[in-house]
Amino acid sequence: MLHIMRYSLTKKIRVRVILSCIFTLCWVILTLIKYTNIHGALQTVLPCSIKTPCNDTVRIVQEHYKGTENFLINTPGCFIPNYAKSLNFKEAKIINKSCGVRAVFLNKLSNDYVRVTIDEAKFKLYSKNRSDYDCCYQFITPEVVSGREDYTKIRYTNCESFQNGIQIQLKEEMIAINCAIFKPHKEIIYRDVYILVKKRNITKSNKSNNPWNVMVLGMDTMSRGRFISSMPTTAKYLQTHHWLDFRGFQKVGYNTFPNVMALMTGKNTSEVHRLCKHGMDKCNDVMLWSHFKKAGYYTATGEEFLRLPDTFTKYHNFRTPPTDHYIRPFFLAGETMSGNFICAKKQPSAKHMLEYASDFANSYVKDNFFSMFWMNSFSHNLENIPSLIDEDMEEFFKTMNRSGVLNNTFVFFLSDHGIRYGRMRLLYESYYEERLPMLYVWVPFTFRDTYTEMYNNLIRNQNRLITPYDVYVTMLSILEVSQKKFLANSEACPKCSSMFNELSPYRTCSDVNVSEKWCSCHDIIESKKDNPIVLRALKIAIDDIQNKVKTIKTKHCAECQNLKLKRFVRAHEYKKSENKTIFILAFTLTPGEVSYEADIEYSDDQLSVINSTETISTYNTRGYCVKNPTDRAYCVCKKLLHC
Repeated sequence: MLHIMRYSLTKKIRVRVILSCIFTLCWVILTLIKYTNIHGALQTVLPCSIKTPCNDTVRIVQEHYKGTENFLINTPGCFIPNYAKSLNFKEAKIINKSCGVRAVFLNKLSNDYVRVTIDEAKFKLYSKNRSDYDCCYQFITPEVVSGREDYTKIRYTNCESFQNGIQIQLKEEMIAINCAIFKPHKEIIYRDVYILVKKRNITKSNKSNNPWNVMVLGMDTMSRGRFISSMPTTAKYLQTHHWLDFRGFQKVGYNTFPNVMALMTGKNTSEVHRLCKHGMDKCNDVMLWSHFKKAGYYTATGEEFLRLPDTFTKYHNFRTPPTDHYIRPFFLAGETMSGNFICAKKQPSAKHMLEYASDFANSYVKDNFFSMFWMNSFSHNLENIPSLIDEDMEEFFKTMNRSGVLNNTFVFFLSDHGIRYGRMRLLYESYYEERLPMLYVWVPFTFRDTYTEMYNNLIRNQNRLITPYDVYVTMLSILEVSQKKFLANSEACPKCSSMFNELSPYRTCSDVNVSEKWCSCHDIIESKKDNPIVLRALKIAIDDIQNKVKTIKTKHCAECQNLKLKRFVRAHEYKKSENKTIFILAFTLTPGEVSYEADIEYSDDQLSVINSTETISTYNTRGYCVKNPTDRAYCVCKKLLHC
């Protein structure tokens, strides 16, 4: 009898176990179906529980990202929604102007000689059919101050007359052409500037057999979403030619300087400020190009649209050339605005830079090079229109491919951040837009074939949270990859890694040194504006600005006006933890109609502002009276009467 009872009990247990297994299996299948329906085409391998991960064995591999999914990246550590699906990018209106028509052309015959050709048909636009004009050329060089070249200033050599078709010696890289008529009086009818690579014949004593070149090409204020929307021709070219698209590339600071310096040094902003406080020349040794130069690479850098001011202006730029080729003096020769274009005489500044970047790559492709060129003029300001450089950018990449440069060159096509101010920032999606710059990477086919696992890791990491610190380590590790050593690291981010390694899907912003203020790993939801807690948060944000206004030091006979709420633009929120909520509030204050975005933390019924509240309006010209430029965002100046 006891035996029968035991058998019956055992049978019941077996049935329950079997039913439990069937139920669990059905639950897993339904969950996977639901997961696939919601999140798109993912190949998911989950050998461990998401709640109890076993190191990095959980792999969510993005095989075929279509762009129609509801996310950009979707990992246990970071979910970033596909904000661009609902964001309509509105660029400025095109003003039908140009930089003019180039009528004088320079053709490089060798490293030492160029031929100067005047297109007579085009030149008639300037000479008005007169033939009694005279043209001359002069080289542009850095100014000499106290016996040393100063690359923040320029000078011109004497202007030498030339005839059409003449060959001239290429003594310097930068050349100016001037043409004039002299009767009844002297009148300059044509000006243009040119920059051509003059290869340096330097024997690199430390030259080693490094197989891979590196080119960094940056476009300021270009999120991934804006790039795809505003430069569709180039975006399609990169997609169809198998460039890698890192959708979770996350900025680490507010504006250009902290993000570029994280990319180029691997250091945090406070350390960069400490090292560079006496000028960029004093901290050049920590710049990425210096590491490559020490390894025997030829190096080049440059930035256009200098009157922004440009990236390194805060620390007085580089008075001595930071790289073997430094083209900043070229743009000091004069940039002007013509409609939507920033022109260096007869060509857009950015087009000059692209041509030089291509010339430099072809000149040094067999010698090993590292270059970094940064473009501002088609994307930085609200009147700049990226689509106007779209076809030129596509042609640049096509030319690089046809020339064979891409056979042994990594290209990092990236940005520093998205749109930070203007009418686009009033929309809630702009929270992500600002924080997620583009990052596209070209990997040479020979590398893909030789280092298959490393390349597969790069593919996987397209669906990971990535920072400029990771890119810094990746570029530095290119120096070591042939030896299969990864000694590089980021001082600011010890947990950051070369993207040749598979990055953990459990990465969070705190793991990669991204503050809560800039972190994009939030699926934010709309808040009710009349919620009492939201209204309290709004008051805290406004009080914080009003308190700042009281402490701003102004110039004589001026003061900052007290700011009050005019319009509550939007309110959103996300859960930071079980007991903490972050409110993201946008609002407009008067007078001045300046709009702000604030992040407010709510915990234990207490509210506090996270970091500083940033303006999302167009640059505040009303703050002209402040002594410290960083206070402009919070000051609407008022002249004092009877002062």
